[in-house]
Amino acid sequence: MPGFRRVTVIYVVGLILMEILTVIVSDHVWQAGGVAFMLGVFLASFLVPALAAGLAFGRHAGRAALPDEAWRYAGWFTVLQSAVLAGLLLFAMQDFLREESDGAVILVVIVAAVAGLCLIVSRMAFPMGARRGAGAGRAA
Repeated sequence: MPGFRRVTVIYVVGLILMEILTVIVSDHVWQAGGVAFMLGVFLASFLVPALAAGLAFGRHAGRAALPDEAWRYAGWFTVLQSAVLAGLLLFAMQDFLREESDGAVILVVIVAAVAGLCLIVSRMAFPMGARRGAGAGRAA
């Protein structure tokens, strides 16, 4: 997979920036009752890093991502997102996990659901960014 390290770094930077944005926005939006808006921000935390990583891939490789490459990168992005989410939830849910007997099962279900959503969104967004990056590389 060409540019794996570069694509991973760009994805992680985008992931961190989107998580910071989510934390900042969530403090204000929950008070206003904007659940739909928070869902959009949550989906954007999958979409934006995958698009940015796809752009980097397209510029580095000079072509769009092949279907098997798109699946591999989407899988890798899902692993990264799931690890970050599991770490944050373990930190945030310590009291819940101690008090609730099924707390670990609930945590696994949440992470699995988010991983499935992340895989689908990343699989669709990464090739779009790669096609755009390859087109921008040829135009320059």
